[in-house]
Amino acid sequence: MLDAGGKLAGIYTDGDLRRTLNKEVDVYNAKISDVMTRNPKTCRPDQLAAEIVQLMEKHNINGLMVVDTDQRVLGALNMGDLLRAGWCDEIYSCI
Repeated sequence: MLDAGGKLAGIYTDGDLRRTLNKEVDVYNAKISDVMTRNPKTCRPDQLAAEIVQLMEKHNINGLMVVDTDQRVLGALNMGDLLRAGWCDEIYSCI
């Protein structure tokens, strides 16, 4: 989710959906701004893949938004991307 200035405001992942359902929130009427993760972990395009893997492992997440220095979204990176690049094996044991 982006704010009015185009900067990253939050994300809504499958984990957020599970937590929303566990809280018995009416997902048909809830505003995404009320259930999204604010200030999500991010990475920079110039960051080393090894640093990104460590960040994902430390926070037990499998995806990050790639942002510039102004918090504008440039893309998304997930564990599958790292698998395809050869950084991790099939059970997410990362180099």
